[in-house]
Amino acid sequence: MSQLTTFLAAAATGLTAQAAAADFNALDADRSGTLSFAEIQAAAPVVTAEEFAAADADGSGELSPAEFDAWVASKPDPNS
Repeated sequence: MSQLTTFLAAAATGLTAQAAAADFNALDADRSGTLSFAEIQAAAPVVTAEEFAAADADGSGELSPAEFDAWVASKPDPNS
């Protein structure tokens, strides 16, 4: 399993915000400064369009670093 797939699989089940911040740039394949659904899906097909849309607070079709951080922070901590 690739590092990105591992990361996003963990995000789907719970991941710390600190780990997410470290990997945002790695997920941003086109270096746009935002994450598209395609970029998320390429690394972790487990993330649904509905989950992505819910995380996209401004409805832009892309996750900003702040939206991504909020999405990851909303995941339950698997260590608690």
